Amino acid sequence: MYNVIYTTYKKNRIGILRAVPWSFMISRILNGIYQIIFPYFIYHYFMHGNLNKQFTQYTNGADYMTYIVLGSALNVLAVSTLMNIGRAFITELREGTLEMLLFSPAPRSQYFLGCLMEQTLRALLEFGTVLITGALLGANLRYILSFQALLVILLAIFSFFCMSITLSSVMLYTRSTYLTQNTLFAAMSLVCGITFPIEYLPQWVQNFSQIFPLTPAVSLFRNIVIARQSLFENRAMILQVFLLSIIYLIIGIIWHMRLERNLVEKIFG
Repeated sequence: MYNVIYTTYKKNRIGILRAVPWSFMISRILNGIYQIIFPYFIYHYFMHGNLNKQFTQYTNGADYMTYIVLGSALNVLAVSTLMNIGRAFITELREGTLEMLLFSPAPRSQYFLGCLMEQTLRALLEFGTVLITGALLGANLRYILSFQALLVILLAIFSFFCMSITLSSVMLYTRSTYLTQNTLFAAMSLVCGITFPIEYLPQWVQNFSQIFPLTPAVSLFRNIVIARQSLFENRAMILQVFLLSIIYLIIGIIWHMRLERNLVEKIFG
């Protein structure tokens, strides 16, 4: 089991480091800084550091920078997981290695776990940059190192992984990566409460946002770090994240199996 996971991890890591050794590191760090710098300038120079009473009400008194940093940090993990795992199979197709993967005895679950391990280690660099930049700009992250916050991060990564299996099926079916993933990422950034509370959105958009695990995961993360609530107090959100994860995982697995079967039939046909 571990050989397949480690081999997949090693293959992906070597490919990244050999193709883009320096830009890989620099782009991750700069992207993490951009996630915070732009909201910081908007807050201080456009809004002049003032927020209306609705924002305070919707966020339970959270300050803007802490609110933004925690949302952006989880969004970074979501985008990285969905992008790298979601397009793993179609990348194999474009590189001409998909046939060998389809006929190999390696379980698909272990292959995707190897992709998850490799991309998570990369995403943590960007995740850490967001937190460090936010802390330097005034975000209150003193409770980010708690055990409960760590459990929320792990739960969020699990949910993003499950959703990425479905996204992988969509990409493999449509043979499209950029249009699919960019549309999804733009929608998630808008409706999942990353930079502003979803209560500002129309009710039907708020309802739509609940189909993304990122929405309850971000709210849960903020409740733990900002409001210092316990996991037990947020058990409804935990259940929502878990149920959405299982639904996406089941849909992704079933769809992927059908797509693989069709691909094998086309190869032999």
